[in-house]
Amino acid sequence: MGQYFLVCSLDNCSPVNTPMCAKFGECFGALGRSAEVMDALWRPEPGYKRIIAKPYDSLKSETPKPTRCFFNSRYNKPRRYPEQCIPYREHGSFRSPANETGKGFSQLSPELVGLIYECLIDVTDVACFAVTCQRCYDIGRRHLEAFVEGTFINSWAGNRLICIGDYASMDDLPPGMLADGEREFVEEIFKDERHPEIFDKLSKLQAKDPLFYIHHKKRLYQRGVYDLHDFWSKIGGGYSGTENPDMSMEDAETLDQLVQQFPGPPNGDIKKLYGGDYVLRNLTTKEFVRGDAIRDLRGAPEYLHGVSFDHALIIRITWSSDPSLSYGYDGPIQIHRGKWAGHRFDLFKTESVSNEEGAIDGWKDVSREVLDELVEVWGG
Repeated sequence: MGQYFLVCSLDNCSPVNTPMCAKFGECFGALGRSAEVMDALWRPEPGYKRIIAKPYDSLKSETPKPTRCFFNSRYNKPRRYPEQCIPYREHGSFRSPANETGKGFSQLSPELVGLIYECLIDVTDVACFAVTCQRCYDIGRRHLEAFVEGTFINSWAGNRLICIGDYASMDDLPPGMLADGEREFVEEIFKDERHPEIFDKLSKLQAKDPLFYIHHKKRLYQRGVYDLHDFWSKIGGGYSGTENPDMSMEDAETLDQLVQQFPGPPNGDIKKLYGGDYVLRNLTTKEFVRGDAIRDLRGAPEYLHGVSFDHALIIRITWSSDPSLSYGYDGPIQIHRGKWAGHRFDLFKTESVSNEEGAIDGWKDVSREVLDELVEVWGG
């Protein structure tokens, strides 16, 4: 059947889809057609936030804008702006006279409300708690931002990455890839299984991620949801057939106005990626590949017209104990023993590693070296 390869992050269970999910030779040429891998590796500049929960008072100073296809027309009614600590819901058992008189939930200090947030482990729970009252929302804005970003933003920036073949062995992994105790951690999990897949073994390391309790639900909440706007609609019962929605449609619309997702990675923009603004950084070795060097290689020769950061990454992180790749290359480069397998990577601004005079702060430009390997492998 041949050996299958899969790109794995050892540190994060973000569901990043890559073409490397079958035989190497069948997938290598398809790299770069999707922006998903580079978008996941993109690292925002310090201080830049992908998710922002605006202060509740901002609703009072802004004219609410109709959202695209968010609600059925029967939900388009005037927005209410509740006073401090008055529940949004004003019907049934949700109304709390104790809060109105200041003798109920509003007596809790901000620190205690924060502790309640810290005990929650699901984005819907955090969202529902946030819409109980204005005060609760404002206290919990940072928690809401963390959960929404952790659930809906797929990031591999700074992660250990490896394109692992299923003929690889746990006794033959790249030197230094596993931290102290990680091998024992994995082996303990699979001690009663006879022949577990290498993919399954390495994926268990993701459970050591401090934010695993948020990240492991990414697939669940991203399934069938186009974007964050779509998510608020879903938990508010906006999807046909949704039974027992998590919150009212009005609360969901409020969160859609308050919690915003800001533009992030280049998203496949060729001019941005390969115009000189970005580099692929190996954080383990402090080496980088320039986007403009890849641009200059495109089309010369013609078979390299689709060369991308993805190819430069995969050619260096592929690893297996068996050299079979189902690929037509038979030269000196050992593709299955990638020099960067298991290293940490990101996609960041060029000025972080070089200036007009060349590389800075101990970084090394290996663009020529890596691209020469690509030309050799692709042309061979």
